[in-house]
Parts: sequence; C-alpha cells; structure tokens
Amino acid sequence: MQDCRDASLETPISSLGAPESLADGRGRDETREGPAELRQGFPESTSCRSRATAHTQSTTATHGSPQSRVGKRPLRAHSPAQSRAGTPRGRGCAQSARGRRARGASVMAASGLGSARAAQRFGVLGLCGRRSPRDLCVRERRLPGPAVSGRSVAVASGLDASGSEQYCLELLRKRDYEGYLCSLLLPAESRSSALALRAFNVELAQVKDSVSEKAIGLMRMQFWKKTVEDIYLDNPPHQPVAIELWKAVKRHNLTKRWFMKIIDEREKNLDDKVYCNIQELENYAENTQSALLYLTLETLGIKDLHADHAASHIGKAQGIVTCLRATPYHGSRRKVFLPMDICMLHGVSQEDVLRKSQDKKVRDVIYDIASQAHLHLKHARSFHKSVPARAFPAFLQTVSLEDYLKKIQQVDFDIFHPSLQRRNALLPLSLYIQSWRKRY
Repeated sequence: MQDCRDASLETPISSLGAPESLADGRGRDETREGPAELRQGFPESTSCRSRATAHTQSTTATHGSPQSRVGKRPLRAHSPAQSRAGTPRGRGCAQSARGRRARGASVMAASGLGSARAAQRFGVLGLCGRRSPRDLCVRERRLPGPAVSGRSVAVASGLDASGSEQYCLELLRKRDYEGYLCSLLLPAESRSSALALRAFNVELAQVKDSVSEKAIGLMRMQFWKKTVEDIYLDNPPHQPVAIELWKAVKRHNLTKRWFMKIIDEREKNLDDKVYCNIQELENYAENTQSALLYLTLETLGIKDLHADHAASHIGKAQGIVTCLRATPYHGSRRKVFLPMDICMLHGVSQEDVLRKSQDKKVRDVIYDIASQAHLHLKHARSFHKSVPARAFPAFLQTVSLEDYLKKIQQVDFDIFHPSLQRRNALLPLSLYIQSWRKRY
C-alpha cells in the first residue's frame, strides 16, 4: 500500500473520482493527526522552501534519483509544514503539504479502483461494482453494431438463406403437416426444393380463406404471377417462399408452365363456384395437385411417362380427399363443394349437408366420392413396376390418403365424425416404413 501511495504523485484527483474531502486537501492523515496544538513541532525561522529543498536532497542522497525513490519513501505522521499553519507563509506550506497528502490519498483511491476493476472482470463484485467511464468507452467501441443490425434486417425481409428455408418449414408444419412429413423423407438434394414447392402451394391455397373480397384475392394471385415471372428472370422479390422457389428453379430447371397452371386454377376457384360433376373436381385436382407432383418429380431429376401417369392419378385422388376433408369446414361457413351430379343422383340437397344430416342418402354421396379417390389410387399402383424407383419418394402422400379412406370407411362414411378430424399419431412411422420399403 505504501508503494502505491507515492507512485502517482502527478495524477490529478478529479480524474480518479476521489471523494470531496480529498479534493480540498483534507486527507486521511490529517484526520489522524489530532488537534492543532499537537502539530507545533518546528521553529518559525525555518522556511518552507529551504525545508523542502533539504528534504529533496536528503532523499536523493539516500535513495538515488527521483524515479528510484518512487514507492520506497514512508509516509509521515506529521508534516513539517503544519507547524506554520498560522502564519501567511506557513499557510502556503500547509496547503502544499496537504496537496501532497491528498495526492497520496488519491493513489490509495486509484489502488482501490484498480482492485475494483479486477473484481469487476473476474469476481462476484463485477456483477455489482460500478464501471469506470473508461471501461464503458472501450466496451462501446467493441459493439458490432452494423453486423448485428444488418443480419436482423436480412432475416426480417427474408434475405437470409436459412431464414427463408425455416419460414417454409414452419409454414408447412402449421398448414400442411402431411406434406411437411413427406418432404422430410425426400433425398437431401431435392428436399429444400420440395419444401419450397409445397410452401408455394400453401400460400396460394390460403388466399381464398384469408380475403374478404374477391378483388383482394385477385391482387394476390397477380402478385404470385409476377413473382414467377421475376423468378425466371433471376429477379425474385424479397419474400421467403419466392427466394426458395428461385433457388429450386435454378437448381433443377423447373418447368414454368406448371407454376402458371396452379395459379390460374386457384384464381378461378376464388368465385366459390360449385363443381357440377366429379370431372370438374378431377380437373381442378389435375391442375393443382398433379401439377405440384410434376414439379416434385423434376426436383428428383425424373422425366418419365409412367411416373407422370402415376402422378396424375395420385394428384386427382389427393384433390378428391381434400374436398371430403374440407366439407365440415366449408359447412361451418355455409358452403358446399361436393359434386352436384352425385348429390342429385341420391336426392341430397345442400341444406342436408349444411344441417349435418346423418341420413343414408348423404352417406351414399360420400361413399361414391370416396370410391372415386380409391379408384385413382388403385390405378396409380397398378403399374408401379414401370415407374422408376427414384420417383417413389414423390408419391409418399398416398399413405395419408389411404389412411383417411380407411378411417371414413370405418365410420360408415359419416363425413362429420370427429375421428376424421384427428391427426394420426402413427403417420410419421407409416411414412418412414413406406419409404424404406420403396413403395407408394
């Protein structure tokens, strides 16, 4: 401690944040000296300057140069200048002595600050101690402000690669869980592209239910048309799905015509037009679900007539099953999209469906529609030996389609049965087994 008290005699007190009692010359030694009468120990004839000069010479003779005596000189209990505190010259000497004591006390304060800084860095006191202004400035200079802010802007706008892919994953997991599971089982080189395709399909499918006016829906469809055009011009908009689609197009050279078919068919469906017959429902499924499968086959690098034929039938089965599964939801919104020719064949009106009738006639309508989906699945599997094995991962959705058709058969084609709306907990396992067996 004594070494440190003389080490910084040139350091100003204000820069170290010393207490006010040190700044005006009232050091720790002065409070220890006691009353004024105890400080009278030197004759008046001795001047302060001569005593200071003599003291400097004696100290230099004893310890060498001024630099060598730093930290070796012991502090006095009584200063020589304090004996002449009552005279004008003595007051100047007393102030000089008090200044030296104050500087010595400031060294103590500096030593305390140094130990406090060490505690801030490595000890518990660092959690509660007060940082010096110098430490704060150093910390501010080390803040990577531009890099952090730049990354947050990129993620918010969908420019970050991992952010756009994560957006597609979350969108599918919430809106198309079965498609999400099927996409995860695809080969690594086509997985991200298939996820982008399904996310694109979800974005289009939810336009109809998310807008209150047809004009707004048409504007969104126009946006996606323009997006596809820009993607093929290597100028995708700053939208996560669009960026992933652009990557898929560049990676696999996807056919633009299938994208436009999907958008055009979804745009026509904004009118809430009912299907006059089962063929119209199949055409809608062909231009949406089957077109999506054609693109998925392209991500796998497959261009085969038999694979396209199977994709056509599986897409139609997917569209029919989707129509059946959405019937309770559409009924809650006072809408019916079941084919009218089959309803008229069994004498079922739209009001019967809206009232959730359990009549046998309604069940017969559901049976005929479900049977048509089953026929498409059966026909697609009839020539599976002619389909390349590399195309099988694109047709894994047949597992969920067959699962729904079995469940609706178990409840005697009651389309409103609660069990049909529950998610199959064993579906991931079934999909994995089907993928391992190389079948669809």
